[in-house]
Amino acid sequence: MTCGGGIRGCLTTAVAILAAAPAVLLAAPAGAGEFDVPPLHHLAHTQPKADKAGTSEAGRRLYSLPEDYRGPLGTFNQAALVAHQKTRLGAINTRLSLPLRMSETRHYLLFSDADSATTTRFAAWSEALYASLLKQFGLSQRTRVWDGKCVVILFRRRRAFEQYAGTFDGHDARTAGAYFAVEDHGPGLPHLVHLCFPLDTRDVRRQQELLAHEGTHAFFELYKTPGRLPLWLHEGLAEYMTTVNDRALGPPKRLRATGVAAAGKSIAPLFEAQPADGLSLDEYSVALTLVDYLLEEGRPALKTFIDGLKDGKDQAASLQKAYGFDFAELERRWRKHLRSTSPGR
Repeated sequence: MTCGGGIRGCLTTAVAILAAAPAVLLAAPAGAGEFDVPPLHHLAHTQPKADKAGTSEAGRRLYSLPEDYRGPLGTFNQAALVAHQKTRLGAINTRLSLPLRMSETRHYLLFSDADSATTTRFAAWSEALYASLLKQFGLSQRTRVWDGKCVVILFRRRRAFEQYAGTFDGHDARTAGAYFAVEDHGPGLPHLVHLCFPLDTRDVRRQQELLAHEGTHAFFELYKTPGRLPLWLHEGLAEYMTTVNDRALGPPKRLRATGVAAAGKSIAPLFEAQPADGLSLDEYSVALTLVDYLLEEGRPALKTFIDGLKDGKDQAASLQKAYGFDFAELERRWRKHLRSTSPGR
């Protein structure tokens, strides 16, 4: 994770904010290698600073809701929300003097000035990730996670990525490898999301890894209700989905957890880790392998655990209901799981 560009970071609890001040999640530091650090983050609701001329107003205009965002029966008018999201393309291009072009899939809108092959890859990855998330966690094909469509913005040049982040999200993205932002308009209003990627790395596997990680965060941040997942689970789920997309990422990402388990050090503090604490590389690995174990115990049980958290239950109560054991027993079983799955066994 990264708070202010370091190797640590924080994931804050969602709060009601203006559309001009979305929740921003930053990913891996720019230029991070494939296996030296995982795609780490910082989720924070940021209020654009008043001394940044035009930032607040630009964001307020770009992320506004259409007047017809509700239908006649009071439900959200998803078609109107998508149509309004599409108008962002012209506003972004005009403000930043960019040649972004739009592509559309079932669940995503892509704005991109990359070559067509790259844009097509991101579109395919995005839908494949969405389908995989539904399958992995036993969700109905009719599940709606975000309102409208998830907007994915691809910037061929890092400078344009940084300009977008500063102008519309009020964020200094000079050290970010990517980020997502939840556009939280407040209780009872639509929740929309956008993801931003600079394409300064030509490593296709790294691009897919970032998309899988950030896309999973966006998915679970808005699944059922905004927020409410503990830091270790949010990161564990995101790291797990990178290994689903690319099996080769699994062994190096799980290696540190094996060392932690062998050393006998308690992982209890991880379960109480707060956004400001951040996670170490060892803790990222442990979080991933905890999700591995919980999935092995049963996908329906993990969904029950997540649903309980999203419904407002605390971790202990949700875990007990879903799996029938407490966190001390989870740690004991996790250690046994790692011993049984370690290389050479």
